[in-house]
Amino acid sequence: MKRILFYVFLLSSVNLKADLTSNLNNNLDSLMEKVIEWRHDIHEHPELGNREFRTSKKIEEHLRSLGMQVETKIAYTGLVGMLEGDLPGPTIALRADMDALPVEEKTGLPFASKVRTTYLGNEVGVMHACGHDAHVAILMGVAEYLAKNKSQLKGKVMFIFQPAEEGPPEDEGGGAKMMLEEGIFDRYKPEVIFGLHVTNIPNGVLVVKSGPALAAASAYRIKIKGTQTHGSTPWAGIDPIMATAELIQSLNTIVSRRINIINNPAVISVGMVKAGTRNNIIPEDAEIMGTIRTFDPELRKEIYSEIEQVAEGVALGTGTKITVEFDVGGFFPETYNDPKLVEAMKESLMKASPGRFVESNIPVTGAEDFSYFSKEIPGFYFWLGVNKPGVGTDSTNFGERTDVAGNHSPYFYVDDSALDEGLRAFVHLVDDYPDKFK
Repeated sequence: MKRILFYVFLLSSVNLKADLTSNLNNNLDSLMEKVIEWRHDIHEHPELGNREFRTSKKIEEHLRSLGMQVETKIAYTGLVGMLEGDLPGPTIALRADMDALPVEEKTGLPFASKVRTTYLGNEVGVMHACGHDAHVAILMGVAEYLAKNKSQLKGKVMFIFQPAEEGPPEDEGGGAKMMLEEGIFDRYKPEVIFGLHVTNIPNGVLVVKSGPALAAASAYRIKIKGTQTHGSTPWAGIDPIMATAELIQSLNTIVSRRINIINNPAVISVGMVKAGTRNNIIPEDAEIMGTIRTFDPELRKEIYSEIEQVAEGVALGTGTKITVEFDVGGFFPETYNDPKLVEAMKESLMKASPGRFVESNIPVTGAEDFSYFSKEIPGFYFWLGVNKPGVGTDSTNFGERTDVAGNHSPYFYVDDSALDEGLRAFVHLVDDYPDKFK
C-alpha cells in the first residue's frame, strides 16, 4: 500500500511540474467544438465598430463564468478580462478585435450574416469579412483553457477584446488608441502583447515578420464642388464628375510615376466615389475617399503633398473648388514586431503548427491599430492561414493575388479546421514567454 501511495504522489508531482501545454491535446477537441460554435454565432450576428454590444456581452458572460475579473465599456464596447495564474510571472496581454465591416455577405454559408444597417448615409449589409469573429472565438477558447489550467500558468494574462479596429465613426474615436487613452495599460501593466489575424493563406500556416510588419494607414477625403446643371447642357455648369475622373487618374500616377518606392513601399487607393442623384442632372458636389499606406513617415508627408498638388491642378483645370482632408477617422501607425521578441518566441509558433511555420521578410501593406499597443510595449503580431485544406496553397504572402477570396471580400471564408492552430499558438506563447524573458 505504501508503494502504491508513493507512486500516486510521484505521478501527482509530475503533473504539478508539467507545463501549461501538457493537457492541450487531450482537451482540444471538446474545446474547439465550443470555439467553432462561438464563431458561427458571432459571424451570424456581426456588428460595426463601437456598436459591438451583443458580441461584448457574450464575451463578458463567458469570462465571468471562468471566474475572471472583467472591466467593460472601455472605448465604448471594449472589455478586458484578467486571469491570475498560481505561479509567479509577468503580465501578458492577448488581443482580439470584435468589429465587422459594411459588406454584404455572399458566401452562402448556413450561418451567413443577414444583418443590414446604415453606414455613411447608405443602407449596407454587415459581415465579418475580415475574420474578427474567428479572433474573438479563438481568444475565448484560450481564456477557457488557461482558466482551467491556471495551476501551471506563470503570471497573469490580460485578455483584450477591442472594438473598432476597422475604424470608428468619424465623430467618436475608438479602437486601440482610445483603450490606451482610457488607461488599460496603466491599470493592468502588461509587459508584452500578442495578437493574430486570420487570412487567405494555406490552412494552419502561421506567419510572422520581424520589424515593420504592417503599414501605417491614413484615410483621405477629397470634396469637389462644381455648379449643378441639366445633363443636356453641360456647358451651362461646372461638372464635378469630370473633375473626379481626372483626380482618380492623377492619384493613381503618384505612386507609379511621381515618387520613388524602390526601398519604401507605398499605396494610394480610391475606395469610395459619391456623386449625383439622377441620370440627367450634373450634380453640384462629388466626393472621393481612399487610403494611403506607407512604412516611412517622411514618404507619407511627401504623398500628402503630392495629393494636394494634384488636387490644386485639377481644380485649376476644371474650374471646380477642391478641398483635401487627411487622417479622416484617425491615423494608424506602422505595426512593428519587436525583433528580439520575434527571435525568442517564433519557436512557440513552430510548436503550435509543426512544419507549417513561415518567417516572412515581406512587409504587408495592410494596417492594424494593434500598432498602438506595440508602440507602448513589445508586440508580436502574426498571421494564421484559414483556407480550406488543399486550397490556395501557392502563397503564404498576405495580400497577394490568389484564387481564394481575401480579407474584406464578400466571399471571404474561414475554415474552422484551422482555428486550433491559433489557439495552440496563443497557449504556447503564454507558456514560453516567462521563461524566455526572466
